Amino acid sequence: MKDRLDHLNLQKQREVAYIRKVILEELQARLAKSTSERVRAYRILKLVLYGSFARGTWFDDRKSGRASDFDLLVIVSHKALTDMTTFWAGVEDRLFRDPKIQKDVSLIVHTLRDVNAALKDGQYFFTEVINQGVLLYEADDTDRLGRSRTVLADPGKPDPQRTHEIASRYFASWKKLAVLFLETGRAHAGSHDNEGKNFSAFQLHQAAEAVYRMLLLTVTQYAPATHHLGKLRQHCEAIDPRLAEAWEPQKKPYKRYFELLRRAYVEARYSPAYETSPEILKWQAERIGRLLDIADASCRERLDKLAADARSAAPERASRKR
Repeated sequence: MKDRLDHLNLQKQREVAYIRKVILEELQARLAKSTSERVRAYRILKLVLYGSFARGTWFDDRKSGRASDFDLLVIVSHKALTDMTTFWAGVEDRLFRDPKIQKDVSLIVHTLRDVNAALKDGQYFFTEVINQGVLLYEADDTDRLGRSRTVLADPGKPDPQRTHEIASRYFASWKKLAVLFLETGRAHAGSHDNEGKNFSAFQLHQAAEAVYRMLLLTVTQYAPATHHLGKLRQHCEAIDPRLAEAWEPQKKPYKRYFELLRRAYVEARYSPAYETSPEILKWQAERIGRLLDIADASCRERLDKLAADARSAAPERASRKR
C-alpha cells in the first residue's frame, strides 16, 4: 500500500493531513474521558485513504454542486470501537463542522480481524481499498519479538463460482425489497394528511437505499453501515456514473427534493416539522424508478461477468478435484 500523497496538490495534501489529525485527536479525547480502563485502551491501528482521492480521480463540479468525498477506512483494535453512534458521532460532527475541511469526509470503521478475513477471502471491496489506498497512519504496535501486530493479510483469490452465487443472492434480495418499498411509497404518495405523506416519504427513502445497497453488494459485496443517501449515492456513482442520470436535472427545486428524501429516514418518522407534498413524492418515486432501472442493468452486467469468470474457472476446479 502506498504511503505518500504525491499525486495530490499541496492544498489537498494539507487537507488530508489535517483530517488525519482531527480523527486521531478527536477519538483519543473521547476515549480518554471514559471511566472504563478497557475503553481507554481502544485505539486506531491504521487509517487508510481510499476512493477517488487515493486513485487521483476526484471531481468537483461547481455547476451541480457535487464533489468527491474524502473516503477513509479506519482499522481499529476492538469490535466495540466499530459502533458509529457511541464512538464516532462526535468525530464525524467535528469533521463536518470544521471550517478548515472543505469536502465531506466518509468514514468506515472495521477491526483488523474483519479486514484480514475479508482480504483472505478475496473480497473485492477491501482488496481494492488496500491495493489502491494510501496509508495515512499506522500504530506502533509490536509483540515481545518486535513483530508488528497490525500486519494486513495478503489478498486471496476469490472463488468465482462462490462470488457469483453470493452476488446473485444479494441482487435478488435487495431488488425485491427495493420494489416493495417503491410500490408502498407510490401507493401513499397522493396522501393529503401528514401521516400518509410522511409514511410515503420514509418508504421512498427505503426504496432508494435498497437500490444503492443492491448495487454495492452485487458489485463489491460490501455496503457501508449508513442510511445516508448522499453517501450511498456517491459510492454507487463512483462505481457506475450512469446512476447520476436518475436525479437529473441537478438544479432547483430538484436538489431540494433529493435532500428531502435523504432526510426522510429520520425526520419523516420523528419530526413534526418535516413537510413534503404529493408533487414532491411523485417526482421522488419517478426518479427512484429510473434509478432502479439503471442499477438493475449495471448489476446484470456485473453478474454476467461473474458468471463468465465462473465458467472459465470450472475446468481448473474440476482438475483440482481429480
